[in-house]
Amino acid sequence: MRYIMQNCIFEFSFESEKDYSDPFNDVEVSVIFTDPDGKEKTVPAFWDGGNIWRVRYASPKIGRHTFRTVSSDPSNSSLNNQKGELEVVPYEGNNPLFKHGPIRISEDRRHLEHIDGTPFFWLGDTWYMGLCKRLSWPEDFQILTEDRVEKGFSVIQIVAGLYPDMPAFDPRGANEAGFPWEEDYSRINPSYFDMADLRISWLVRSGLVPCIFGCWGYYLPWMGIERMKKHWRYLVARYSAFPVVWCLAGEYDMPYYLSKDKEKDREFQREGWIEVGRYLR
Repeated sequence: MRYIMQNCIFEFSFESEKDYSDPFNDVEVSVIFTDPDGKEKTVPAFWDGGNIWRVRYASPKIGRHTFRTVSSDPSNSSLNNQKGELEVVPYEGNNPLFKHGPIRISEDRRHLEHIDGTPFFWLGDTWYMGLCKRLSWPEDFQILTEDRVEKGFSVIQIVAGLYPDMPAFDPRGANEAGFPWEEDYSRINPSYFDMADLRISWLVRSGLVPCIFGCWGYYLPWMGIERMKKHWRYLVARYSAFPVVWCLAGEYDMPYYLSKDKEKDREFQREGWIEVGRYLR
C-alpha cells in the first residue's frame, strides 16, 4: 500500500516491456482512479522518454483509492490493465495549497476559493519566460520566488514553452534541456519538461499557484490542431495533479507578427482554439 497526504502528488511509473519506434506517437496510456466513494477519474499518463510512462494524481478525499491503466495498445500487458491502490491520509503541513486544496470558482460565481471553501485572493505576477533559461535555475528562479512570496503575490502566470514575442525555436526560448518539442513538432522533449517540473514544483512548494498558459495563440497554424491537442494532453498529464490554473492560450486569435496572411491566420486560430478547448473539456 502506498500512502500520500491529501492534495499532495502521487506519482507512479510504468515501464513498457514492448519497444516502440516512436513511443510518444505510437501509444497513449491513461489511468482510471476510483476514490473511496466509488467516483472514477481518468488521468492521462505522460511519456517520459525511453519506455517509461508516468502518472500523477492528487485528491482531497481521505481513504483508499484504486487505479488501473488503459493503453491504446491493449496487447501490451506492461502498460494495459496494471492495477494498484493507495491510501490518502490527512495533510499535516502548513502549505495553503495542500491544506485547503486547489482553487476553483465559488458556487455563487462571484469569487475564487480553495476546494474546502477557504477564500482565495488572486494577485498575479507574469513570468511568461519563467520555464526557459532566461530565468536561471535554481538561482534566479528561487530568488524571484522568495521576493514574490514576501510581497504577497499568490499566482505566477507562466507559459509552457511556446513563448510570445519570438518565432518558434528561437534560442531564447530554450531551457537547460533544449526546446519543448523537436523542431519538426514530431514529438515532445521530456527533458525540457523535467526542468520545467523543478520550477513548477518550487512555486507550489512556496505556496504560489502556477497559472499555466499552454502556449501563445499564433503557434496553432505552425503546429496544427492535432499536434496542439497532443501538446495540451501532455501538459494536463504532467501538471493537472498540481494545484494549477490553466489558460488555453495567450492572445489566442492574434496572428504571428510577421504573418503573410493575418486575416487567414486569425480565422484559423479562432476556429482552431475552439476545437482545442472542446477537446480539453
